Amino acid sequence: MTTQSSRTTAPGFPAPRRPRDSVAAVATRLVDLRRRLERTDLRPAPDTDAAFGELVGLCCFPPAGCTEGVLEQVAPHSNALRTLAATGEGHMENHWAGRIAAAPDPRAELDRFPYLGNYHDLVRLELAALTAVGLPAPRRVVVLGSGPLPLTGLVLATGHGAQVLHVDRDRAAVAAGDAVTAALGADGRVRSLVADLDDPQLSPALADELGRADLVLVGALVGPDAATKAAITARLTSATGPGTTLLVRSAAGLRTLLYPEIVPADLPALEVLLEMHPRTDVVNSVLVARAAT
Repeated sequence: MTTQSSRTTAPGFPAPRRPRDSVAAVATRLVDLRRRLERTDLRPAPDTDAAFGELVGLCCFPPAGCTEGVLEQVAPHSNALRTLAATGEGHMENHWAGRIAAAPDPRAELDRFPYLGNYHDLVRLELAALTAVGLPAPRRVVVLGSGPLPLTGLVLATGHGAQVLHVDRDRAAVAAGDAVTAALGADGRVRSLVADLDDPQLSPALADELGRADLVLVGALVGPDAATKAAITARLTSATGPGTTLLVRSAAGLRTLLYPEIVPADLPALEVLLEMHPRTDVVNSVLVARAAT
């Protein structure tokens, strides 16, 4: 008796999908999700949450061998999908920031946030990336594009002992982040600053903070495209100290339908030391860099 068979498919079971079949199915579903999300206001709600959950799942774990074909087929929709993802993320962060800040037990409410584990995993990945290039864990961190729910900085401050400065151009987002930080009792290690990185000249306050930081973390949504990210990082290197490391978040594969893709060639002002692309629930890729000499 043998466990092998000359049949490619057992009776009653569908044949495995060929790569081109998977490409068509995934591309069609991504376009359907775009249409479905466009019919909502993108604020947290059961149907919206389910649609975003499926979108993230498809982008993070597509069928093998279909990524390039899917990206080609959905190219006319890629900007719209990234805009939907960014807008939805903003609404979700505002919603949860309000819940956490107003909760009788803010820490318990934070634990209910469905993506908390992803932030811990991403920070661990980034710290491991620093270790891989021979750098110590940072003591002073500037997080650019911190948003209303600044969990990266809070994880670094409360879990890894860093002094953190949150920076965002949206004053309301900074205020919401400050309320979350205070509610969680982390305001002794975390400060904030309103600054617009699109300004041609960095503010003196931000330039001073950048000059004293060990690590500057550039959020995935800081700069909507490679050209803007290149201009921003060039301005940053004019203010950072000689020992400052930059972590630039990016995306790869179908995850570029959620966040802009940035590759080392897009950042001429930086020398990229390491590029990491997780294949886990962590969505973002990470580039570890320093000012080019």
